Amino acid sequence: MLLPSFIVGSALALATTAAGSPCSPPNVVHKDIVIVGGGASGVYAAVRLREDFGKSIALIEKREILGGHVDSFTDPETGGNIEFGVQAFLDVGNATGFFDRLGVARRPFAAERLNSTYIDFETGKVLNFTLPPMADQLAAMNKFLQVIEPWERLLQPGYFDFPDPDEIPGDLLLPFGEFVTKHGIENAVPRIYSISGLGLGNITNEITMYVLQAFGGPNARVVVGRGRSFEPASGRNQDLYDAAARLLGSDVHYSSTIVDSHRTDSKVRVTVQDANTKINTTIIAKRLLVAIEPSRGRNIQPLDLDEDELNLFNKFRYTSRFAGVIDSKALAVNKSYVNLPANAAPNNYLSYPEVPFNARFDYLGTGHYFRVGVMGNHAVRDDNAKQLVQQSYETLLDAGDLVPGETDRNITWKAFSAHGPMYARVSREDIQAGFYKRLYEIQGRRSTWWTGAAWSAHIQTVLWKYDDVLIPKMLEGLE
Repeated sequence: MLLPSFIVGSALALATTAAGSPCSPPNVVHKDIVIVGGGASGVYAAVRLREDFGKSIALIEKREILGGHVDSFTDPETGGNIEFGVQAFLDVGNATGFFDRLGVARRPFAAERLNSTYIDFETGKVLNFTLPPMADQLAAMNKFLQVIEPWERLLQPGYFDFPDPDEIPGDLLLPFGEFVTKHGIENAVPRIYSISGLGLGNITNEITMYVLQAFGGPNARVVVGRGRSFEPASGRNQDLYDAAARLLGSDVHYSSTIVDSHRTDSKVRVTVQDANTKINTTIIAKRLLVAIEPSRGRNIQPLDLDEDELNLFNKFRYTSRFAGVIDSKALAVNKSYVNLPANAAPNNYLSYPEVPFNARFDYLGTGHYFRVGVMGNHAVRDDNAKQLVQQSYETLLDAGDLVPGETDRNITWKAFSAHGPMYARVSREDIQAGFYKRLYEIQGRRSTWWTGAAWSAHIQTVLWKYDDVLIPKMLEGLE
């Protein structure tokens, strides 16, 4: 069903009135490109389009800051910084160049080493679980790379070269657990899961190509010493996006969402509303770049979708991911409490919790602050995620797994972030039926282009590389 478009005489007049002319109605602006979404993809595209290609842009962001899943928390007592979202940036494509152009100094990223205790969060039972020796982990990761590297161009930075259905490598469509067993790389899986794979939930059940979009070649090369990762020299990842915000200035519409749109082959009209003032602004542009997940929720409903777009987007399923910082003296400092099923012990590296679950409590290096991460499905909301954390905390407390003598059943939330629908994926049958060919065929339709993780990978710097490929295509024929 097509969503109604607001097309009346005044709107048609807006579409033909020159910007800044005496007849131009209030709250109407004309731009070359309007971008929806101020996360990694949208911000990078906005900077490049305006600064490198000389295009006028308007960037629409529903939050009060840019950065998407970059979550930086400042301790009000010490002024110290805590990262509970994106942890590091991989050196892929133009990653270091983007930092440099924004004047953000970099330093190598070094993950904090914590003492891990493995616990079944359902029962509170401490597990006699042992990780593989480091040498075995690295050997398995190198083998993982040998297997997947020939396929990287099919998946990253996007599906531009994704093969026809009868040419898709069969291994890409295997459940990841079968793929791991086939190639004998079980010893690599705990590291894959802990770094970025856990966003998929039980990764062993997911299609291998989607695991590679969450943890692929760029991550694996860092693990084995063939790649680099870095962070701002300040240790605060939000600094990168704050620098982009200063550069983009008034071209960013904060706290704003789309309330209406109309798209044609020659231009688009997008009306956005400021959540604070309730004032609407109509933006008339030559191109629309959508940099948010094309989920079934309210975020893309006002985008005047056609039947093909709706049919494609309705096939996606997602994981909902939540991240937060809690304060509790019952959790031991310098420690990580990791959630695993009981049958993971002693060395079953293919056993992981089923969604929804709280993945872990990780000490954050200051005070009694711990990072939590909840994986959910479409039914899990903010309150449900917090309840899962509270429930797992109480289970560990009652089982005697926490600091002896501490009995406080309350945790204090210091920060919380809902990352919304993530890890867009479709069924094996849809992939084999040519889903990604059809998905990419809608690029450019009615002056609209699409970027973000559903079209690329769940790695910030890979998303930037995807934008670098997409932008020239989007600008073809644009005066």
